[in-house]
Amino acid sequence: MDPSLTWDERVHDLVSRLTEEEMMNQMAKGRADIKTGAPSIPRLGIGEYDWATECLHGDAIAGNATSFPQAIGLAATWSKDVLYRVAEATSVEVRAKNNNYTKHGLYGFHMGLSCFSPVINILRDPRWGRCQETYGEDPHLTGALAQSFVRGLQGGHPRYIRASAACKHFDAHSGPENIPKSRLSFNSIVSERDWRTTFLPAFKDCVDAGVYSIMCSYNSINGVPACANKKLLTDILRNEWGFSGYVVSDAGAIENVWHFHNYTTNDVDTVATTVNAGVNLNLAAGTVYEPQAIEQVKLPDQIVRERMKPLWYTRMRLGEFDPDYMNPYSNINLGAIQSKVHQELSLETAMKSFVLLKNIDNTLPLPNTRFHWISIVGPMIDSPEQLFGSYAPTYDPKFTVTPYYGLERLGGNITSGQGCEDNKCEHYAKNDIINAVYVSEVVFVCLGLGTEVEAEGKDRDTIDLPGGQLQLLKDAVKYSPENAIIILIIFNAGAVDLSWAEQNSKISAIIAAFYPGQTTGTALRKLITHDGPYSVPAARLPFTWPKSDGQLPPMVNYNMTGRTYRYLKDDQEPLYPFGYGLSYTQFQYDHVSVDLPVKDGVYIVNAGDDLNGSVFVKNKGQYEGEEVSQVYIQWKNIEIQTPKLQLVDFARQHIPTKEYIKVDFTIAAEKMAVWTDDGGWIILPCTLHVFIGGQQPFQTKPVGSNIISFEVKIQGQKMLK
Repeated sequence: MDPSLTWDERVHDLVSRLTEEEMMNQMAKGRADIKTGAPSIPRLGIGEYDWATECLHGDAIAGNATSFPQAIGLAATWSKDVLYRVAEATSVEVRAKNNNYTKHGLYGFHMGLSCFSPVINILRDPRWGRCQETYGEDPHLTGALAQSFVRGLQGGHPRYIRASAACKHFDAHSGPENIPKSRLSFNSIVSERDWRTTFLPAFKDCVDAGVYSIMCSYNSINGVPACANKKLLTDILRNEWGFSGYVVSDAGAIENVWHFHNYTTNDVDTVATTVNAGVNLNLAAGTVYEPQAIEQVKLPDQIVRERMKPLWYTRMRLGEFDPDYMNPYSNINLGAIQSKVHQELSLETAMKSFVLLKNIDNTLPLPNTRFHWISIVGPMIDSPEQLFGSYAPTYDPKFTVTPYYGLERLGGNITSGQGCEDNKCEHYAKNDIINAVYVSEVVFVCLGLGTEVEAEGKDRDTIDLPGGQLQLLKDAVKYSPENAIIILIIFNAGAVDLSWAEQNSKISAIIAAFYPGQTTGTALRKLITHDGPYSVPAARLPFTWPKSDGQLPPMVNYNMTGRTYRYLKDDQEPLYPFGYGLSYTQFQYDHVSVDLPVKDGVYIVNAGDDLNGSVFVKNKGQYEGEEVSQVYIQWKNIEIQTPKLQLVDFARQHIPTKEYIKVDFTIAAEKMAVWTDDGGWIILPCTLHVFIGGQQPFQTKPVGSNIISFEVKIQGQKMLK
């Protein structure tokens, strides 16, 4: 309790005082009930603590809180600043509630300060139910956004953290949930190369950002359960990356090592195996037996005490054992919940997350005036809970605007029809749509998935639109007036087959809205009519959007060949490429400058050095707006297998109309490295082709800006640690 001592001294003192039973109760998080947290230790003056709080896009499942767009929508912003500020606002509200709970002696599920967020698994297959919780398919984009989220959540105070983050699920965990196999027993067969180059990098970025926790996943990796995987949790995480925080299991994952994976044969061996492998905290679903494991010399007492230390260190850094006056976060009060600033951030973020996929003849923006007659149709027009996505704050009608109530302001007369009783759309009512659209000037069609169709425990066996939704869209087109403007707004995370809509010339515009949360309707109206700040779309897809199921390998196949833009085959032209998104304005890239010497017209970089440069970007259109600049590299003249293309830097910046801005970029040395077959990252002498623009190079569906490219020769070689 002495704040004048070092953290290490205080942690060591506390842990040395604990009995075996006390350690068991702390590590088991209360053992039999996952909604019961770590119990108090009255003799040491230690109170209860709950480790399970969800902060994915707002303080989740814990009463009123500001709702921000679901994680996949946050990723679509391609903005590290947005991720930081959303995480900061979330943790302020989490801390505000916790301060109030503590003040009144309250303790319980989702009342603590330790967040099981962010989710940084790679979106490998659009049919996976948890695509919505991720930051997309690219390791660099995911890692960069995760770092911003972790830093925003934990805060920048030199002594205290506002809330602690936990990056999950570690590792090679990207489906299936339940189709065709259960995630609880699934074995991910992953090559060392794919593991190191696709599934692990974002977690290393989390560690580099100072994350306090990592959550191990349900699945096995090449036959070894993730939560019993010493190579993963100790050799890589701690020894290679220098992680000093705590590893928490997914709920029930420790018990699953025995009951589903059959990797052990009893509770004692299960506990010994997982704790020895590197687990610190069991998010338990049953009884565990640490004392018996210690008594049977399967789990050394010293290891148990070492596993305890990061847990107590985290609680100390949260301020639990210091006087409140020392901790500035202890002053945050309930006035922070749904504050005006947070509501405005929710609206800004939603507007920045919408990806404009189609816009024939610049149909959008619509004039910000009332049309005589509009129609708003589809199952997503007024389903508030389905707009939030999984692990969201509790829906509050006082703060929530659905598409219907946002878009109705655009019409003097409004007709509407859901056509389906839910998003599954198993019973399609055709007349609802015919009666709604037949006289309309503008028809808004709101389709999608929602947690009714895609969520944790809910994979899809196809990317087809559910039930009668495609027929609903076709009828909206068929029965609306010939000159009607038809705008499709799609709410989903995992891609759906929009080939018919993309090809149909009567559908003027398509907006991918993901799950925007409480400000959905207002954000859509403002973007569609170019009303106010952030109303020029600039979001980009954080994943490759396939045309059909035929382009997808089996979900259980973890080989990356044919998946994501990095490994797509030449004959796999997607419907919309990774990094794609249209704007109301156009941009021009010019005048690249690179801080490197030139020899024979080619830049030269020494292996192990960063590459720094800049490019000028002009907004040559009529609207001021934001542009997402993307930097990719392609390895040439190298024998080791590499991705076809790799994103290495990006920036989202505002550019006034008819003006240039200078955009700086960096290709970090480690981004030039390749994984060798004998195990290790190395930068080899070769040629790098560098591309800079508002999209991927070589894509056949342009976004209206150009690509600048140049070559760099790497001189020498360097092995990375």
